[in-house]
Amino acid sequence: MKRSRTAAGGEVAGDGGPLSARQLTALVVARATSCAGFFAVLPYLGLWLVDSRGLTGADAGLVVGAAILANRAGGVLLVPLIHRLGLKASVGAGYLGAAVAFAVLGAGLRLPAYGWLVLAALAGLSLAMATTAMKAQVAAFPPDQRLRGFSYLNMAVNAGSAVGPVIGGALLEWHAGWLPLAAAVLDLVALAAVPALPGAWRASEPARQAAADDGGDGGEKGQGRARWLPQRPFVAFSLLVCGTWVAYAQVFDVLPAYLGDAISTRDLGLVFTLNAVLVVALQVPVSALSRRVLSRPHAGFGLLCTAANVILAAAVLLFAFGRTGGLGLILAAMVLFTLSELVWSPLYDAQVSERRGKLSTTAAYALAGVAWGAAESAGAWLGTLLVVRPGEAGVLSPAAAPYWGAAALALLTGLAMSWSGRRRTPDTPLSGHERNSRSHGNSHSHENSHDDSHDVDMPARP
Repeated sequence: MKRSRTAAGGEVAGDGGPLSARQLTALVVARATSCAGFFAVLPYLGLWLVDSRGLTGADAGLVVGAAILANRAGGVLLVPLIHRLGLKASVGAGYLGAAVAFAVLGAGLRLPAYGWLVLAALAGLSLAMATTAMKAQVAAFPPDQRLRGFSYLNMAVNAGSAVGPVIGGALLEWHAGWLPLAAAVLDLVALAAVPALPGAWRASEPARQAAADDGGDGGEKGQGRARWLPQRPFVAFSLLVCGTWVAYAQVFDVLPAYLGDAISTRDLGLVFTLNAVLVVALQVPVSALSRRVLSRPHAGFGLLCTAANVILAAAVLLFAFGRTGGLGLILAAMVLFTLSELVWSPLYDAQVSERRGKLSTTAAYALAGVAWGAAESAGAWLGTLLVVRPGEAGVLSPAAAPYWGAAALALLTGLAMSWSGRRRTPDTPLSGHERNSRSHGNSHSHENSHDDSHDVDMPARP
């Protein structure tokens, strides 16, 4: 197989071959089962700690917060370790660590509040490690295959997040003590799929040396430090995308509080189930259409981002009318929201790799995760703060303000990403699809050839 040697000493695929069915199956199984385990526990963790372990509401809230924070932002702390272990071993270690943490949670121990907090944080950190490494694995595929890989990951996340709460709710009523143990078993299933993932179990020696540089004096000519210093295109992209995540938070984090008693709990569950079902059913064909748009010679990325954020803004505005519009309007809004998510979620993940510059792949995904997690958390906090205030239920009431603001943010994000997709600066990398459309002798593509490099040993096929 033809390979290209990277600056960090790793190797990446050079044949541009398609992802194998075995790889895709392993990615989907590992991601879906691990998400199912996490979401089987997370929605009920606070209640379980209070009812089964005797914690106060305040202490249980801290434990739940620690799990969420570690899961969303903990990957950035583990990048040097991921570099040393290699991506495949890091995915396996993450799932094994999560299984152990959940097993200890369900072992019937009586711990002080800080003990539960440490265990919950360890579970979140372990899953963050596996997720960061898995995204870097997908990013190491040929550029025209990355969007496909991230599309399957998005489908797996939605499937797992839909099934997990059902499992957790049933166990909470049937045998509450088994709740964390179910998550441990699901993480072991994910671990069993790891051998079928691409790549070697151990990092190459040059990649280990690069990891040592990260933890030392920066390596020769500061290369180690460069792997941790984001460049302007990556920072601009990561911050612009935050507008989309703030709008996302108004649906998945704030909507139940906003709707209140306007619809029943059963109907609200139907709304979120619709999202999961549509993602599983439509992600593959929508991503195929997205890849065709991206193959356009000009402005394919900008067109997709603009369309996705305009649809997202329309969906958020429809949700603002949800208190008075009835279930039908809310379901229509969720359909629009899901169509938008089918485009932007895998597209943004793929673009992290395209725009990372000199950052290592794992560092890029970890840093992007911190920025987007912070944006979602801020949007959820501000939205909840406003929608729970007593007052009128009208669409122009202060409670609906987060939805109007989120719609405006989504529109601005779409316009900004459209502009950035058309405008090229000397330090802005070409997308993988644009590079593939250029001839191999193009000097501009040659100057930016480092953007195809990855810091890991990753064949295109197992």
